[in-house]
Amino acid sequence: MRLFPGIFSTLAAQALLAAIVPGGLMVFVMHEGQQATLAQRESERLDAFVQTVAEAARAGRPLDQVMQQSGPLAGRVLLVDPQGQAIAGPTTGVAARAERPVQVDGRTVATAKIVREPELSDQDRRVLATQYIGVAAIVVVLFVLLLVMAYIFARRWSKPQLQLYGMSRDVVNGDLDLYFDEDGPAEIVATMRNLRRIASQFSRLETARRTWLVSISGELKNPTENMGEHFIKLCQVEPPLPPELIGAIEEDTRRLIHMAEDLNAVALADLGRLPVTFASVDPRALIHNAIYADKKRAEAQGVRLETSTLPEYTVIVKWDGARIEQLFSALIDNSLRYTPKNGRIVLGLESSRDAWRLIIDDNAPGVDVMLAQRLFEPFYRSSDRADESAASGLGLATARAIVEAHHGRIEASRSPIGGLRVTVILPGNPPTA
Repeated sequence: MRLFPGIFSTLAAQALLAAIVPGGLMVFVMHEGQQATLAQRESERLDAFVQTVAEAARAGRPLDQVMQQSGPLAGRVLLVDPQGQAIAGPTTGVAARAERPVQVDGRTVATAKIVREPELSDQDRRVLATQYIGVAAIVVVLFVLLLVMAYIFARRWSKPQLQLYGMSRDVVNGDLDLYFDEDGPAEIVATMRNLRRIASQFSRLETARRTWLVSISGELKNPTENMGEHFIKLCQVEPPLPPELIGAIEEDTRRLIHMAEDLNAVALADLGRLPVTFASVDPRALIHNAIYADKKRAEAQGVRLETSTLPEYTVIVKWDGARIEQLFSALIDNSLRYTPKNGRIVLGLESSRDAWRLIIDDNAPGVDVMLAQRLFEPFYRSSDRADESAASGLGLATARAIVEAHHGRIEASRSPIGGLRVTVILPGNPPTA
């Protein structure tokens, strides 16, 4: 249950209880008072009837004729002789509600008993109706007042809690500029202030991290570009360097260049400034280009690069061809890092409504499905696919940055061929601002 409805419903239940219980007690007291009044009135009427019977007995008149003078007790009073035999009146098996002896000159000549319930008069009914209506009105008014107070209290109590919840949600969503009304219990206001301080400190750290990342990527870019030129010159020296040394230098140079490119892409994407230039391209050609670019390195590792489910016709989409090739390079590089000798890496392209699904499978060690999406975090490595010689862990983060710049999404799951499957879904014509 949500906070405000929970508080309000609890207070409303208490308000209903606080209104009904006093109302019920008032009705009970009124009922008991009415019964006491009736009993007192019955006693007075019975005393008057007994006096009338005693006077008739002194005058020698038949007692059964006196029943015609019973008045309000007519049909409810029974007159019996000293032996208990009925003289006049209704006979029932119900115990008498009240009884009085009829005495003449100190001698009991009869006993008068009330044997039936009294009937309320019209005036009694009007009085009771007025009282019950009054009690009901008091209960309703009291309940409405308590309900209004419950609403006010629930709003007042839940407002700072909801504001605190909203602040925490903003922090989770990355909005670190927190503003709030300092209205509420002192403990909650203090918690809000602490949360704002934490958000402010985190914002400074996040700004510093992004600044460092952009600065480092910028500093690495030029030296890595120059290293490629220096490597070409190094290969031209006489006498030539040993092939093993040249191969090692080439591999390290390539990895460093890729690392610099990936770091730059991740840094720019983190700032929302990753440049993309959309143009008409054929994704099938991009896949074949990626396979051609990495085929030599894959063969050196004993890994086969293959294609599957490619369209048989030319496909034209609006993508940044260079960035998509960088995406394929990052995904293939990630798979090559873990795929064992004689393994396979399979690239596919499938249509999905107005979008295209790019799929890359490998038969390297699989990953935990619950942690699959963390593979796209910068510098994250799965323990299931750990590799001491692996690069910095920026490849899949770069892939995600490129995909998001194309307004697509990227997912990781288990591959049907045993390893990791990365699925990229890109719209054929990404929206432009």
